[in-house]
Amino acid sequence: MRAVSGIPSPLRRVAPHVLGPRPPTPGALWAAHRRRALSAAFCVTAPLAFFVLLGRADLGAAAALGGFTAVYGHALPYRRRSVVSAGVGAALATSVALGGLAGPHPFLLAAVLGLLGAAATAATAVWQIGPPGPLMAVLVGGSASALGSAPDLIGQHVAAAAGSAALSWLVVMAAWSWDPAGPERRAVAAAESAVAAAERGGLPDTRPDAVARAVRIAHVAVAGGSRRRRSLRPRLEEVETRFLRTLPTTAPTTATGPRVPAAPARGHTPLWVPTAVRIGVGAWAAGSLAAGLGLHSPYWASTAAVAVLLGTDARHTRARALHRVTGTLLGTGVTALLFWLDLPVAVSVALIGVMLVGVELLVVSQYVLAVALITPVSLSLVHLGADSPPGAVLIAVRLGETLVGIAVGLAAGLLLLPRPGSRRLPAAVGATVERALAAAAAPPGGPADAALRDALVAQHEVATATRAELFAAPGADLELHRSRQVADLGWALLGARARGEDALSAWVGARITADLAPR
Repeated sequence: MRAVSGIPSPLRRVAPHVLGPRPPTPGALWAAHRRRALSAAFCVTAPLAFFVLLGRADLGAAAALGGFTAVYGHALPYRRRSVVSAGVGAALATSVALGGLAGPHPFLLAAVLGLLGAAATAATAVWQIGPPGPLMAVLVGGSASALGSAPDLIGQHVAAAAGSAALSWLVVMAAWSWDPAGPERRAVAAAESAVAAAERGGLPDTRPDAVARAVRIAHVAVAGGSRRRRSLRPRLEEVETRFLRTLPTTAPTTATGPRVPAAPARGHTPLWVPTAVRIGVGAWAAGSLAAGLGLHSPYWASTAAVAVLLGTDARHTRARALHRVTGTLLGTGVTALLFWLDLPVAVSVALIGVMLVGVELLVVSQYVLAVALITPVSLSLVHLGADSPPGAVLIAVRLGETLVGIAVGLAAGLLLLPRPGSRRLPAAVGATVERALAAAAAPPGGPADAALRDALVAQHEVATATRAELFAAPGADLELHRSRQVADLGWALLGARARGEDALSAWVGARITADLAPR
């Protein structure tokens, strides 16, 4: 958050840590996330309103939980989005069933939520589903546990959730009928805009993360995009060439300690496994502790633990714990006001939709405000669809459950299978550097290129696991920076050679030798 005149200097220094960064302008947020925001709001509130009108608020709440299918996959091309969205809908309906069955037994519910968290973590990693990852499986399963446990009720709740998930699939796929190449075209346009900005302002001496990420997202989108329109590959190749030529000359990073040249040993457990174990055990432990303390809804503690463990890197994960506390405090204040106003049900449903729009607009750039809005959404759904404690009691209980979940999440991140990625990262980077230097010196299209490609894939897996660690090994930031530099140059060389661009591949090869060769 930028400094604001009139605020004492100590407060200006503390505010970004407590409140997070200042969000982009409303116009920028709306332009970037309006489709996802409006889709999510409609798919949650429309079924909720329908069943409330029929006098079945519990079915409305269950249907709203299935409607969270709409928050997944909006950046994906439609061919892949159709599969991902269907799989997410099936998973959320399954979560409703398991949560309902385990609801009367708090300790069993905690175990079920742990299994859901671990399984969803594995699925999102293997199939690269993207945000919000396993969080919704835990939240949906936990919320469903409060809606009733009679067998006939559970069947009705699952049917309502599945129907809402099907509606969500239709909504997120609707634009395919008139704009089948929309996602990949927007991805290429975003990459082009980022590269143009870099060309105008120049790039800093460190790796240009945002620009490289935009180009990579565009590559993934175009590779899996529509086959009904003219390919966007020529335009993307031009954008990538412009980006590569803006890369600054970076001196080799001086690593602390010896660099291991050998490739990571084969036979390692996939690096998403420790993350899935931490999230699963964290969710189970938080829910069990909350149940042991006699708290009303242990699932909220499990959800808080998973949210803390889902940081995008070590620094973000630590910050996310504080941001979740701040956001929950703000959200409970908003919820207290709404409960005190005792609004009509129709107004409450409309406010849920408005708040969901805010959540989806803000969750990427301002987590505190997103949590401050999702908290009253979740509490209002439970309040509408289930027999819950009075408003003031429910708020107090949620605060206690949130603190339990945050504490357990931090402990799981620190103590459980720590640093599996950051300990392997130096070896992975060293191996990739060797492969890149060998490929730069070898003729195109040979075994050296294949070896470099395999090393880059292995390095990416290790670097992703390192960023997910709550407390990485010493020197991990340095190794992550070096891995990004090596990855950019390695993929640039392979891409230029694959397109037959001899001049560009020669230029990238010279950059690899200049930047990565030992001195």
